[in-house]
Amino acid sequence: MSNTVTASDDEPDLGTLDQGILTGLLGRQLRITNNAVFRHVEQRLHELGITPQQFALLVLVERNPGSRQSLIAKARGLDKSTLVPMIDRLEREDLLERRPMAGDRRMKTIWLTDKGKELLQQASPAVAATDESLGSNLTVEERTELVRLLKKLRQDISAE
Repeated sequence: MSNTVTASDDEPDLGTLDQGILTGLLGRQLRITNNAVFRHVEQRLHELGITPQQFALLVLVERNPGSRQSLIAKARGLDKSTLVPMIDRLEREDLLERRPMAGDRRMKTIWLTDKGKELLQQASPAVAATDESLGSNLTVEERTELVRLLKKLRQDISAE
């Protein structure tokens, strides 16, 4: 097996380079795949004026209306300093709204606005189509197995 990659594999300006050990590293292959998928989704969502991170946040809020900011941050794997500016922006664009929590008005809950719901209805099919095209060369069984293996890999990592 050659350790040489062509320009189309990862970095288009670099031509052909011997990648050595990098070629066989699982983490590197996951990273390259993640970058390619992220760029593809990003292009589709850019037309709607949101980023993949914002899309994920909108989906999470839609599925968990009235959740606390801290719980949403934890679920997204973000710290408060990253999440708050994202919520601020989506609130300015009237896609999300903060409401005081019943029983403790100091705590804020996050809700999707009607405009946010409409945007999510437009964005979800675009993301689903991207995901479908990503797995188009996999059988249903292969796709199921890939998801299972990726979950297993994450489980092994988090156990360390």
